[in-house]
Amino acid sequence: MKKFILFLFFAAIFIGCTEHTPKPTGFSRIDKPAYTYKQFDAPDFSIQYAGIATIETVQKGDKSGYWFNILYPNYQATIYCSYIPVTRSSLKDALNDSYHLAYSHTSKANDINQTIFQDYEKKINGTIYDLTGDVATPIQFFVTDSVSHFLRGSLYFDNQVNTDSIAPVVQYIRTDIQKIIENINWK
Repeated sequence: MKKFILFLFFAAIFIGCTEHTPKPTGFSRIDKPAYTYKQFDAPDFSIQYAGIATIETVQKGDKSGYWFNILYPNYQATIYCSYIPVTRSSLKDALNDSYHLAYSHTSKANDINQTIFQDYEKKINGTIYDLTGDVATPIQFFVTDSVSHFLRGSLYFDNQVNTDSIAPVVQYIRTDIQKIIENINWK
């Protein structure tokens, strides 16, 4: 009897081992290439942007501004950028708009952190808004000379994404955004 029970026990183990339980869904590997940069010259400014990205002009410069997108096809991501000429009086409106656009995501964001950049020699003042949580845009930014130039950008992904799975891409693109802010040249 003991042999029979022992036989049933091992048979159950072997039979149970032949069933295949489905594996959990994994995330794709995200390769981050080395940072290289290209120059983009617009009518009123020039920037350095990621070598893996491309520029798409949406509206060429006129008195109302200049719109362009920085596309990251490998990551299905886009930084939507808009440049507007400002005066000292219209700068306040541009800054308020940028602030309100970033903080309009507070209902979905877990947190919004601001990183401020200032370089008085190069006439650069800017802010990066890092939004965490289930938000449509994980990074927004602006840079200005506080006199006549204002550039704003927002990072979006082409599809709804899991914030944990895109964290390496967001950090990679954030480095590019910081490079844009720190190296912008006003004309």
